[in-house]
Amino acid sequence: MAFKIAYIGTNFHGSQYQPELRTVEGEIRKAFEKAGIEYGKIMFAGRTDAGVHAIGNVFATDLEEFSKKVVKKLNSNLPEDVSVWGYKVVDENFKPRKAKWRKYCYVILDEGYNLEEMKEAAKHFVGKHDFGIFVRGSESCVREVYESDVEKRGNLIYFSIKANAFAWNMVRRMASSLMIAGKEGIEEFFKILKGERAVSAAPPNGLVLVDVHYGFEFEKEEFGLLKLRNQIKKLFFTHGQLFGAFNVFNEVLNLF
Repeated sequence: MAFKIAYIGTNFHGSQYQPELRTVEGEIRKAFEKAGIEYGKIMFAGRTDAGVHAIGNVFATDLEEFSKKVVKKLNSNLPEDVSVWGYKVVDENFKPRKAKWRKYCYVILDEGYNLEEMKEAAKHFVGKHDFGIFVRGSESCVREVYESDVEKRGNLIYFSIKANAFAWNMVRRMASSLMIAGKEGIEEFFKILKGERAVSAAPPNGLVLVDVHYGFEFEKEEFGLLKLRNQIKKLFFTHGQLFGAFNVFNEVLNLF
């Protein structure tokens, strides 16, 4: 079985199981066990680091039996910051990491960036390239990027990118390079591409794994979607108010 899963990564030490730490896989294991559901090895489409969020990550596991009730039981035993909202019966050869494409979005608070410079820089990611400069400890990392775009909505800048695959910290380093382009000009961005300037990974809390696609659609699980919707509304109300309060500070003190 393959499952679509969403989670708020703030309170997780990543997606992969770590015995002494709270992880997404750890919560999935506990939910299966509480529900009395026999399961096999859990495999993710993409591992996410501590603090990284996901809307459409995918995990697969072998189940003795399956019905729609299994997904509802699973959601009933998962914490509020994790929701399984889709499922698909797949054959035994299905490998979640072998996706057609993945899409990420990195959210940046606008601190006076030059949006046009960032947009121009983002275009240079599109195509089949060696992205080794954006991967720590890697001399070569060939990936094909299908889409790369930057847009601004309110006080936030959204960097969206879709590719056949990504390496560890790759998107966060790419986001950092765009911020450099927006602050210091596109020539500094070109120095990064040429390997003349190093770039560190942007903080994890701005990164969202938006979707992973295989060429088929997942069946939606309404209880999981409702649970996710309620959690996002709750967080949006709380943090939206906080963001608004900080905006008042900015308006009065002209911080950025």
